[in-house]
Amino acid sequence: MKTFRTFENQIATQSNILKNTIAFILTLAVLFSTASFSLANQVETSQLMRYAAGLSQSGKNKEALKIFLEITRKEPNNFYAYNNLGMVHSEMQENDKALKAYEKSLSINPAFPMTLNNIGYLHMTMGHYDKAEIFLKKASSLFGSFHLALTNLGELYLKQKRYSEAMTYLKKSLKDMPTFAPTHKLLRELHQAEGQKDEAKKEFKLFRKLNQKAK
Repeated sequence: MKTFRTFENQIATQSNILKNTIAFILTLAVLFSTASFSLANQVETSQLMRYAAGLSQSGKNKEALKIFLEITRKEPNNFYAYNNLGMVHSEMQENDKALKAYEKSLSINPAFPMTLNNIGYLHMTMGHYDKAEIFLKKASSLFGSFHLALTNLGELYLKQKRYSEAMTYLKKSLKDMPTFAPTHKLLRELHQAEGQKDEAKKEFKLFRKLNQKAK
């Protein structure tokens, strides 16, 4: 699943819906963290990032990668761009490069929830569960209504068979975003793991309904 965003969330669910909620969180800043950029530069960068997001969304990751690399070359303190660069590398299965891009983003802004979520999710997919938990918990603590981080924590605990904790975080995620299909999919898996067949069926119906609406 990819999620492109300006500064408002826009969630686009794709075929492999939990591929996963590292999703593609592309953040376009209205004003960047340094005052040295002119308004014209800010607008130009925002347009380039939006264009690159569209390229990646259509599968043209190599072209998107070139644009984000150029932005980071011109604006070395643009942590948004490094976050998005990491997302492209992740989409291309270049995990080491993705980690480096995320780490660079966090070296500029250690409290940026989007990158904390993304690097946490990537660590989870790589089997680094302890690191994943640290980053995802920090993301959710800094931005309490961050349903993506909450859902990812739920998935992390589900993978570890920590079912009670998984339920807690998945329910918290639904409180913030009741119509987020991936959370219902994970709840279905959780109910199945606990032998709750009726509850699992209910969640699967909700997941299918919401997933269809998102297409």
